[in-house]
Amino acid sequence: MLTLALVLLAGSLELSSGCDNGMSSTDGCTSIVSTLGEDGATLEGLIQGGDSGSQLPDAAEAVPDYCLVPEPPEPCLRNIPTTVTLSDVAAFRPDVGSNAMQPNGWAVVGLDTNFLSRGGADVVAGTLLGGPAEVRFTPVAWTWSYGDGATRRATTAGGLWAELGIPEFDATPTSHVYAAKGTYTITLTIDYVAEYRLGSGAWVPIAGVLSLPSNPLTVTVGSAKTVLVENDCRVNPSGPGC
Repeated sequence: MLTLALVLLAGSLELSSGCDNGMSSTDGCTSIVSTLGEDGATLEGLIQGGDSGSQLPDAAEAVPDYCLVPEPPEPCLRNIPTTVTLSDVAAFRPDVGSNAMQPNGWAVVGLDTNFLSRGGADVVAGTLLGGPAEVRFTPVAWTWSYGDGATRRATTAGGLWAELGIPEFDATPTSHVYAAKGTYTITLTIDYVAEYRLGSGAWVPIAGVLSLPSNPLTVTVGSAKTVLVENDCRVNPSGPGC
């Protein structure tokens, strides 16, 4: 068994351990030859070769669909449990969910302003460990900073009042009430968890959370006065508030 923790830059990597002349990976040694793309990768963990076993379930019976060293008629180098970190997939850029609000661009002092985010999980294709790979980013938390010193962290992206089935200016899990008139900038940070898969293999979770900023919003907060009138301003232009 060989412990490896290297930063692999673009180019070729050749690594062998316990492989004398004439020996192959099936003789119990480990031999890796891999070419990495420009994005590079960090490989940390245990590399096992030959028939020394694996930490992956049922790996002995599994037929690998991804090989770091495809050199027929020699078998693929398989049974390589690696730890891929968020830094390793930095070249994979997800589309970050948008930041939106109701009403759009304005708010009323003392009434709820509804904030929401649009956009879900995003799958990005690229190259990882020298081969084709995909990384899936799934949003799990949304943190709004409302510009007046208040913040809210939610486990929902929110929704339009109509989608939530409630009247306008009612409270939502992501809404905020401004106490003073003014112009405020609202920022949103979305937390993502990531998974990767090599070729058409199974999805493997990556430890940690990736926090990405969404687009900022600007809101003008003013006051409102409510009056009872017999007709609207189109019928009675000289009425109160017209």
